[in-house]
Amino acid sequence: MSFDFALQKVMNVKEQEQKNSQNQYTEAMNQFEQVATELYDLLKKKEELEQTGREKVTKGISIYELQSSQSQLLRLQQAINETQHTTQLARERMNRKQQDMVKHSIEFKKYEKMKQVKQEQFKEEQRRLENAQMDDIAIQLFQKRWN
Repeated sequence: MSFDFALQKVMNVKEQEQKNSQNQYTEAMNQFEQVATELYDLLKKKEELEQTGREKVTKGISIYELQSSQSQLLRLQQAINETQHTTQLARERMNRKQQDMVKHSIEFKKYEKMKQVKQEQFKEEQRRLENAQMDDIAIQLFQKRWN
């Protein structure tokens, strides 16, 4: 007789949920990394622009160039602010997906553990039945020899 886990279909569903949440987390993490890299690049560009502006001011710069530089910095700062907001949203989404993934993993592990326990109980019952059969056979052989 083979082992048949009564909750196998439920366990399969839980396993699929776990895999789906893992994929969603990976996707959210990749999106976060992409947006965070974009933010890093913008911040780096701003720093370089500010450094260039400081160098130009010390060398002497026209008012038009100064206004143009300030205008560039303002546009860049606005892009940074928007990207920071997007990064925060991506981080929150990634954290939610991670929590979902952990929750689904725990659920699947519960069913996995239940299956393991039931399988061990089944094996133990099989050994007990086998031992009982062996005892019956031994008793029958003993009775035949003495009769």
